[in-house]
Amino acid sequence: MSRIGLIIAPVPTRRQFLRGLIATPLVGVSAVAAYARLVEPYNYWISENDIFIRDLPAAFEGFRLTQLTDIHHSRILGISEVRRVVGLAQQTKPDMFVLTGDYSTSYRRYIEPCAEALSALSAPEGVWAVLGNHDHYTDPELTTRALERQHIAVLNNAHTTLRRGSDSLQLSGIDDWTWNATDWSSAFSGLNTKTPTILLSHQPTVLDLEQTNNTALIISGHTHGGQLKFPFFGAPASRFTKDLKYARGLFQRGETQLYVSSGTGVIGLPLRFGVRPEIAVLRLRRA
Repeated sequence: MSRIGLIIAPVPTRRQFLRGLIATPLVGVSAVAAYARLVEPYNYWISENDIFIRDLPAAFEGFRLTQLTDIHHSRILGISEVRRVVGLAQQTKPDMFVLTGDYSTSYRRYIEPCAEALSALSAPEGVWAVLGNHDHYTDPELTTRALERQHIAVLNNAHTTLRRGSDSLQLSGIDDWTWNATDWSSAFSGLNTKTPTILLSHQPTVLDLEQTNNTALIISGHTHGGQLKFPFFGAPASRFTKDLKYARGLFQRGETQLYVSSGTGVIGLPLRFGVRPEIAVLRLRRA
């Protein structure tokens, strides 16, 4: 007759038990921190978004815009990563590129290398840009000159008209609203109110202003989508700023729509969690 032996594990001491309880969450926190620093900031998401616009001219049905925003070239995010972002964006092959600000973070020496990397962008209807708040922290004049030298048109309170045959679409851009650099009159003067207008604005909260009432679509960045967003807790930054009222995605007020991209760079902490860096592709559709 066989005999079954029982192996009884030693009972852990109280100290060993408490150490195990402490170690388990520390391992989890370390794993999350490593992911937020080494993985998610570089895990780019190319989003595809249909934007339905009232009275969109037939010739612009399916018109595709690719947006880059909040690149934040700095010592945290090197030029090789900026070039990688540009390469991924170029692969989307849009009709037009729109850049909505914050090309560098705080030092002038990062402005021109970033503009040079962005010069690789090419689209049939060109590359159009506006400035963000961090471009004012660094040097707005140098940023404008650097972009324009690379054949990127900067709409600092200005507008243009895109034409396809007899149809047209209006594109306007404003300088950063929080720096009191916005000139609404210059940005909108002479536009046809019966033709849809797309507005480039680094700051998404301009959706709340009456000046944007006649705008069909606002394209913005600035928020990074919160940059850190945890299950059940949400974005910690939302506790300290109202900037995340329109954090990421599509919003609407009346006939005016707003698309906010989470951008591709980081600011402050070199981390992203729960908010992947975004290259947004917007496809215009007739409502």
